[in-house]
This record gives sequence, structure tokens and C-alpha cells, in this order.
Amino acid sequence: MSFVGKIVEGSPADRSVALHVGDRILSVNNITVSHLHHELIVNMIKDSGLTVVLTIGPPGTVHTFSSA
Repeated sequence: MSFVGKIVEGSPADRSVALHVGDRILSVNNITVSHLHHELIVNMIKDSGLTVVLTIGPPGTVHTFSSA
């Protein structure tokens, strides 16, 4: 399982206020990432272009964030 380690100031994630350091990343663009290494997950996010859909979950909850 991968966790959000940092949020870049001024990034779409920072502006949305929906994503927080420590959140669990459950999927990237509807691809489950629980079995993938952190580095691959980071690359999937970076390679998403202008739009990325993350399913994130702090302990006990799950919600979806879109940068669109």
C-alpha cells in the first residue's frame, strides 16, 4: 500500500484540498495500485498528463479525487 508523502505547493492536489499527506492511494486512473511499488505509482501519476483520477482513503474511508 502506498501513502501520500508530500503535496507540492500550488499543485492541483494542493489547490483541491481533497488530498492530504498520509492518505492511502488505492487506485490511479481506476487501476488498483495496492500491489505496486511506490515509485511505479508516482510515475503513473506523473505520466497521467493533465488529468488524473485518484481513489484515496484515509483510515476508514474511501473517496475519489479528480484533477480535471
